Amino acid sequence: MEIVGISAFDERIYRSVLACPGITVQELVRRSGESSGRIQSSLSRLRVKGLVSRLWGRSPRWTATNPGTAIRALVRDMQSELDLLTDTADELEAAFRDVGTDPAGGDQIEVLAGPEEQARWYVRLQQEAKEEVLTFDRPPYVLDYHNPLQTDLLRNGVRYRTLYVPEAFDHPGALDEVGSLIRAGEEARILPWLPFKMALVDRSRAVMPLHMEPPLTRGVLIRGSTMVVALVELFERLWREALPVRPELWSHGVPEPQVEPDPGAGLSVEDRRLLALLAAGLKDDAIARQLGTSPRSLRRRLRHLLDELNAETRFQAGAQASRRGLV
Repeated sequence: MEIVGISAFDERIYRSVLACPGITVQELVRRSGESSGRIQSSLSRLRVKGLVSRLWGRSPRWTATNPGTAIRALVRDMQSELDLLTDTADELEAAFRDVGTDPAGGDQIEVLAGPEEQARWYVRLQQEAKEEVLTFDRPPYVLDYHNPLQTDLLRNGVRYRTLYVPEAFDHPGALDEVGSLIRAGEEARILPWLPFKMALVDRSRAVMPLHMEPPLTRGVLIRGSTMVVALVELFERLWREALPVRPELWSHGVPEPQVEPDPGAGLSVEDRRLLALLAAGLKDDAIARQLGTSPRSLRRRLRHLLDELNAETRFQAGAQASRRGLV
């Protein structure tokens, strides 16, 4: 009951009164082992909260009021106080924005409270994008993974370049979703690791969480800053190191591409897709989910691929596949 301002000690006294209507202070002293003065103080606080009432007589006794009625009244009072606090927060935020904004359009870094506010800014920055959106895509995800704006923006000429980590494809259907985005125009690459999540728009504004351990309670919006320049440079460096994602290998339902005759040309589209997923660093369980098969069946297919490519390890299979242009 501490959430409504009742201490643990006062709650213990209240429960004693609730269990024994008409109990005296002396009886409470004997039951609790506490001093009479401390018991009296606790009963006074509970009385102010509306949780107990005093029965007058030769020997004053105490009884509990209806708990549901009393506690709901405390909750209503607390809600009123929270509403007032929220109004105050809105006023202070407005003052903060007025003071923190440089009218000349200079540097600005703004802390965003909570994942919902970060998501709102992510949507807003995309809506305002004119040329390009650069993204680091990695878990943890706290909101809907789907980005409904991207296809329309790609159609309107906004360039999307996204760097993924293998864990971004752990949830079912992720590969097909990314494959459809790539066919719509997204340029996608993959790395074994990314330092953080980020969305960077038109090389001028960025939104990102302040830390990567859930819950992602706070983020930051960066505008017109040398930090944005540094983030762009980091993105470009990692982009050059990343492995391109080929849509024909990362999603179902796409005809097999025409390739030059090759010792590996006998491999099916699904085999080539499996090689691409292995080269990207996805684990067996994640690959099995994306391909709709069991880990055991996946291991049998992998053994077949290793034999087909004359490779002893996954690394050798990836090297052979890359050399032959299969991934």
